[in-house]
Amino acid sequence: MVLKDLLNQVDLIQEKIDSFGKLSEETLKRITYKFRLDWNYHSNAIEGNSLTRQETRSVMINNITVEGKPLKDVIEIRGHDKIITDILRIGKGELNLSEKRIKDIHKAIINEETPDKQKKIGEWKTENNHLINYKGEKFDFVSHTEVKEEMHKLINWVNTQYDLVRNKNSKALHPGILAFQFHLKYVSIHPFYDGNGRTARILSNLILINFGFPPVIIKITDKEKYNRYLADIQAYGGSEDLYLEFMCHQLLASQQLVLDAIAGNDIEEADDLDKKILLLEKELSAVDPENEIKEHFSAEVFFKMYDGWISELLSEAIPIVKKFNRFFTEPGHSIVINNGGGFVRFSESDSKSVIEELRQKCHANIDNIRLANELKISFTSFYGSLKKAGLKSFGCNYGFSIELKHLSYIVHYDIFSESGNKTISESGNKTIKEYTEKLLHQPLTKAEIDFIIKSLGNTIYEHIDFHTKKNGIR
Repeated sequence: MVLKDLLNQVDLIQEKIDSFGKLSEETLKRITYKFRLDWNYHSNAIEGNSLTRQETRSVMINNITVEGKPLKDVIEIRGHDKIITDILRIGKGELNLSEKRIKDIHKAIINEETPDKQKKIGEWKTENNHLINYKGEKFDFVSHTEVKEEMHKLINWVNTQYDLVRNKNSKALHPGILAFQFHLKYVSIHPFYDGNGRTARILSNLILINFGFPPVIIKITDKEKYNRYLADIQAYGGSEDLYLEFMCHQLLASQQLVLDAIAGNDIEEADDLDKKILLLEKELSAVDPENEIKEHFSAEVFFKMYDGWISELLSEAIPIVKKFNRFFTEPGHSIVINNGGGFVRFSESDSKSVIEELRQKCHANIDNIRLANELKISFTSFYGSLKKAGLKSFGCNYGFSIELKHLSYIVHYDIFSESGNKTISESGNKTIKEYTEKLLHQPLTKAEIDFIIKSLGNTIYEHIDFHTKKNGIR
């Protein structure tokens, strides 16, 4: 529907609304409360206020202790509610749009905690401001040095147009177009350091209400569309008609709400699920993106990990455990992958051949791996008996394991306390269990691999050192 047809529809519906005459107190109360709630909630939510619809309602009934939310958000909702309550109450009347009124509105809806920002409230901006639009490009608003003059022109323009409409001059703009064009001109100036969107929506609705129309509510779900229409006009010379048609549709929705209230229909919304979801998305977007789940366990993921950091860890561990073979009679080392993945026993084999042999066995059992929900890789070194210990001989058993789960993996390993501040058990084991857990797409770093390998070698050494000293072998 073209703009002209939309405006005709707006006029026809407004005539229908006006035909009901003075509304009952109860109906007027329902309409006013609905517009207050929606206006407070959506206009502030668009600018990042964290209060939900229910919390906004609580603030409106003077329950300012909204638990867990910034006091700034609560205070700004209260100030905003006071302003729009006054505007909704006046109905038709003199527009009286002035520099003082605009600044007073800004003072009422903005709250700051720091003195440097408090000085900016209710004053034209003293620094240039800009936005990054939906294309990721920078758009500069009117320079701070030109704000006073540009706002003076805008106020004169809107008051002149108001007089033309009121006098039914043939050159007069439609009241809706006047309000919506004022909104566009105002946000392009961006006269304040902050709060420009909220004041623009208040002032354009003030114009509508002065002409007997209901306020326009830009919902949080329409935020992207709303901002895109403005950005296209401001930065790329886009047609104003799409923006004006969008705003007309919002005005028609408000008019329909009035008709529904007059007819006695339910005009309450079920809940504020959309706002909760948007807030959740905003909070989660601030989380380190590395914490995002990118892979689930599968045979393909397993082999990618195996050919990457797992092979590196195993390759560096094999020569370390073999260093101690010389001290024992029956050293034996193995790597086992459960769920039919593979098994390799090695003692003197080189790292490369062990890694490749295990890989081939895993490929031979790939169907079992595909059926598995998780795998466990166990690296175990068993040292039979210390050669030069006689009757006091002892053995030891050390290693590490890698558990591959549905979304993450855990590396379990032992470390010893170099400072000696750990209690030594009866077995002489000076080690403590440690683990590292990560998402499947996050590899062990070189530093983490080096630490595990160092811990493995030093822990075996500490065990041998402790027992040989304890048993008087050396």
